[in-house]
Amino acid sequence: MKARLGDPGKGVAWNFEVKWDGYRAIAFCSGGLKLQGRRLNEIGADFPEIKPLGSDSRARGLVLDGELVVVDEDGRPDFQLMQSRRERQLEAHFMIFDLLWADGTDLRPMPYLERRARLEALGLTGPTWSVPERLAGELNEVLEATAALGLEGVVAKDPDSPYVSGRRTNYWLKVKHVKRQEFVIGGWLPGKGHRSGSLGSLLVGYYDGNSELRLAGRVGTGMGDELLAELFATLSASARVDSPFVAEDAASIPRGAGWCEPELVIEVRFTEWTREGRLRNPVFVGFRPDKSPREVVREEPA
Repeated sequence: MKARLGDPGKGVAWNFEVKWDGYRAIAFCSGGLKLQGRRLNEIGADFPEIKPLGSDSRARGLVLDGELVVVDEDGRPDFQLMQSRRERQLEAHFMIFDLLWADGTDLRPMPYLERRARLEALGLTGPTWSVPERLAGELNEVLEATAALGLEGVVAKDPDSPYVSGRRTNYWLKVKHVKRQEFVIGGWLPGKGHRSGSLGSLLVGYYDGNSELRLAGRVGTGMGDELLAELFATLSASARVDSPFVAEDAASIPRGAGWCEPELVIEVRFTEWTREGRLRNPVFVGFRPDKSPREVVREEPA
């Protein structure tokens, strides 16, 4: 189940949770652990530290939904640390926030509040997994508290809602402190000066309702020279002669751009969308191998 960007309105007794900054995962705990990513791929081999969850007697027969995160020295989830966890030899932690299956019963039709109560009663706590507490208070209070802690935002959940697999609904609404979302790389502009011979900026976009790739803008900050060199090699290996963006958007890109297959998804932080539909002050945050390019759309408030 996916969350939609939105503003929780009155009339619903919203429950609030922290919006975790990591990789979404479903854990199947039956005769061991199967960890499935957003793209329905097996990712357990990439997170061996979570494997003992499958041997926890309290988790036997459960299907759990949550987020894999790496926290910094202050206990805050850090997406860039998640990206470099192997080099730094850091362990991920599985933040469990929903219970989908238990005792041979599909719990997805059950209201969120009942699923959550059953999850919390299990006492699932281990060295690399836990069930974080819900946030108490009204929207303005939880936003103020999470902002003070340097967290990305909150997710508001309708207490009466079922779990709708694979869909983005108004039952779960995410409220962010800063604008962040995924984009697909469709090309690049060559670098100048000390970046000569490498990338100057990435050309990124998203898919619209017609399944066409629309240009969102250029991302040139947040990447060091080493990362730029690696990206240049990766994008060059998937180069193409024509633009993957719709013709009207490609026409606004300066001459000399390089094009690539729209296969690589990144996360970008920015201040706002301009009237022309471009990103203002975009900054590269990290790669999103857990996201399929075709599911990247422009996030709009519900």
